[in-house]
Amino acid sequence: MSTPHPADEGRLVHLGIGNFARAHTLVATQRAGSWSVVAFTGRTAAMADSLNAQGGRYGLIVRGAERDEVSIVDVIDEVHPADDVDALVRLIADPFTAVVTLTITEKGYAAGNDPATSVPARLALGLAARREAGVTEPIALVSCDNLTGNGDVLREAVLAAADEDTRAWFAAHVDVISTMVDRITPSADDGAGALVTERTGLVDTVPVVTEPFTEWIIEDSFRGRRPEWEKARVQFTDDLEQHELRKLRLLNGAHTLMAYAGQVAGLERVDEAIGHREVRALVEQLWSEARSTLPLPTADLDAYTAALEERFRNPRLADNLIRIAADGSVKLPVRALPVIAELGGPDRAPGEVAAVAAWTAWVTDRVRAGEEVKDPRADDIAAASGITDPLERVTALLALLGVAAGDPLIAAVAAAEQRLPRP
Repeated sequence: MSTPHPADEGRLVHLGIGNFARAHTLVATQRAGSWSVVAFTGRTAAMADSLNAQGGRYGLIVRGAERDEVSIVDVIDEVHPADDVDALVRLIADPFTAVVTLTITEKGYAAGNDPATSVPARLALGLAARREAGVTEPIALVSCDNLTGNGDVLREAVLAAADEDTRAWFAAHVDVISTMVDRITPSADDGAGALVTERTGLVDTVPVVTEPFTEWIIEDSFRGRRPEWEKARVQFTDDLEQHELRKLRLLNGAHTLMAYAGQVAGLERVDEAIGHREVRALVEQLWSEARSTLPLPTADLDAYTAALEERFRNPRLADNLIRIAADGSVKLPVRALPVIAELGGPDRAPGEVAAVAAWTAWVTDRVRAGEEVKDPRADDIAAASGITDPLERVTALLALLGVAAGDPLIAAVAAAEQRLPRP
């Protein structure tokens, strides 16, 4: 079991300072108290400019079904653009830095070994500098992305980019921590900044909107200093896998299904999708299948899906389906395909098959309408979606998910496409 050091302050470096981190991990770090935070942006440097202009402060709008709660988060000391590798290396080499948290999305872990474009490669450089500086206190790398075993994924990516001496030094000096995170964070609406100013006086160009629900479960394997996240109701556990699977297959799985099936049905928001009779029926079928693969008490699963439905129905959150629909070629192989396999094939998992079929139908509709599909395989998706023969098209699209030609899932998905609700 890890032992936090309440009397110790430290520095936390965060990589990928987007909306989710600012609504979730950094809020918990502020509530923990006493820690300094330096952040680095993700895809663009614009967030660094905006936050630095505001002294690192921003408004947090917690949007309940009936009212908003507005507060100021002021835990950030400074923000650097992602490509300021020198600053990151300097910070990691500093003994005062004890924790690095990451929200870099699934794609960020497979970015290669070039520090100019790869977060794992930048971390490897920073750890090499820490080793060369003779720092002995452990540093913790904490992944907060929606990846099963995200700490293992991070460890492999960093070690693959590290030099031989740093790899040998790594185990004795670096803790890599898996976590499970959960808080829906849609894009801020046009009136969010004005609301922050009205309630707090802060002129805010980068407010964050989120839901009342928040959950952060962290693997309990820190050897060095860390924030007292317990003060923010963060849970520490020795068995993260069950929590990960519950979230991945029930929350993320339902989100993925609604993102595609909802848009195919002509809907735009999550609350509209869960309120649509046919889409809701698909979600309930998916939940039934996914629940049967989870080794958790029925009462716990009932409570969890009831909480999910309440969250999805929040009419004031207005979470857009198009936001959730990004990167389907990365998400489906971990959210839907394992359940289909565990249940014995597509005939035993029609709800999961519907999620895959909703994706193939949605990307096809988008491509043929000349609209963008945000996905690391976007070019391949566009080529496959242009195939005229329906079965050949589905075969080509599922190949991008790792499904072999001739797999029974192909015919099942092609048939399920025809049963999806349409406007």
